[in-house]
Amino acid sequence: MEQNKFDIKKVKVHRTTSGTVLEMAFILIAVIVWGLIIWMVHQAPDIVPTHFDGSGNPNAYGSPVRVTIPCLIITIAAIGCMVVAYFPRYINMPVEITNIRQVELTITSVRVVSITLLLMALAVAYTMLGMSSPNVFPVLAIVGLLLVEIIAFTVLIHKAK
Repeated sequence: MEQNKFDIKKVKVHRTTSGTVLEMAFILIAVIVWGLIIWMVHQAPDIVPTHFDGSGNPNAYGSPVRVTIPCLIITIAAIGCMVVAYFPRYINMPVEITNIRQVELTITSVRVVSITLLLMALAVAYTMLGMSSPNVFPVLAIVGLLLVEIIAFTVLIHKAK
């Protein structure tokens, strides 16, 4: 039995400069995103597209206030990611975490993804409220960014052995 086996359950997350910067950026971006969402809701016509088919064409319409529901859900998920960053044993990564550097990278990846989720909420609102001819490109662009972030951090975490 190995005496020095790394145990992620024993890791305590403390405040760091980089963590605080990402958390402050998260708060600032959240305030800006929700300010823009509220502004777009007030500027929108009475009826807006609220759902899109597989081709990206609007196929349901409703009140602009209904657009805030998915944005709120995405924001809650982003806040959840920021909270989970303090409990790295609950972060599921596709590589085994075997040292503290990998834990640090995992925490950073979750914080970066949470900020990107805020941008997803803005993309959803912009797609439905801000575009003169709605299409799903802004949302797909953020999904692509999320995939790139996840892949890049997974590679970095794997190489940090």
